[in-house]
Amino acid sequence: MDILAFFILASCTYCPPEITNSAPQASISLVYQKPKPQSSNVVITDINTAVLLTKIQDLVSLGKYSPWEELTLSKNLTIGDQSSSLATIADRLLLLGDLSRRPKIATLFNHDLLNAVKLFQQRHGLKPDGIIGPHTLDWLNTSPQRRAELLAQNMLRQQRFFDKASNRYLLVNIPQFQLNLVLGKESVFQSKVIVGKAKRPTPIINGMLRSVVLNPTWNVPRSILAKDILRKIRSNNNFLLEHNYEVFDYMGNKIALEGQDWVSLANGKFPFNVRQKPGIKNTLGRVKFYFENEHSVYLHDTPNKQLFNRYQRTFSSGCIRVEKAKELSKWFANRQQISKRSWYHAFNNPSKNRWLPINSPMPIHLVYWTAWVDHNNQAQFRNDIYALEKRPYKTTQQQLTKLETNPAKFKF
Repeated sequence: MDILAFFILASCTYCPPEITNSAPQASISLVYQKPKPQSSNVVITDINTAVLLTKIQDLVSLGKYSPWEELTLSKNLTIGDQSSSLATIADRLLLLGDLSRRPKIATLFNHDLLNAVKLFQQRHGLKPDGIIGPHTLDWLNTSPQRRAELLAQNMLRQQRFFDKASNRYLLVNIPQFQLNLVLGKESVFQSKVIVGKAKRPTPIINGMLRSVVLNPTWNVPRSILAKDILRKIRSNNNFLLEHNYEVFDYMGNKIALEGQDWVSLANGKFPFNVRQKPGIKNTLGRVKFYFENEHSVYLHDTPNKQLFNRYQRTFSSGCIRVEKAKELSKWFANRQQISKRSWYHAFNNPSKNRWLPINSPMPIHLVYWTAWVDHNNQAQFRNDIYALEKRPYKTTQQQLTKLETNPAKFKF
């Protein structure tokens, strides 16, 4: 069964004509409105099912009546460039709502097209530099049918989530690389995040945040020790000492760092556990947010802040690095911590490790949403960083079957 078949509850009131250079501007504007300025910090706190269904209907109709063949470029395109492909690109941006009118010179990359490309890039989580490169072209080649499928699949996930969500929670949307702290239906705190690499993905889980750890120690997992730390030790015998690590044997006895041939030991079985002491060099930064889970992942600070300037932030081994971790911990200190005095005392002493329980544990949700409609009723899309959208959706198909057999009683 087609995943979209039963989201189309009624025929589209308007089906756009096949786009050519002479396609009427008035017809397009019946469905696709002039784009609104957008912020790169898009917050998801609710779902508007009616708007989503309309978007899906429009995209399905667009896919039926407008060609969407694969575009290829021999080089990147930016303002001032000329290319025969720009006419097709402008048509697609016009139909998708990012361009308000077709350029007078179809083959010229002008300022109107530049602004439309930047808006398009923002809606897809790309760097809004106005350059049509490989990543922007990939999304320009994503057909309306595929966009409708993504919105439909994600709508069901979001509907299930918001039906059960409490009135306060932390939400991390993994493909969006963003954290939101939600009270009621308002996001009161946002931060960029870094998530797991494709080979070490951040899991999709729900939990309860119970403690804020100031000046955390880092017990290095064996997997990270084997893949990352030992490699660094092999190239620098003093690596452990220089980066404030402690080493213990399997009986828990501390091993002196001085006078050891760590390079040779790192080339062997390395029968030790490694822990990094609290401090400014600690990999977890100054703060860790602990919630129990089988994957041993958590939210934490990082001393390596420059990576937050990237738009695709898949750099961790599964845990979530929070750009504004200190500010988030202060929010908990002012509103949720048992002892503000203990928080400020520990925060002002970087070498002092302190676990501070939260008065009222907060639900935390790590979700995977690659498409949604924002508060401006604009469709947002993000890269499928873990290739999860290619997998079958049994639950989705079951819900669609229910919609097929008894659509009058089906509730979104």
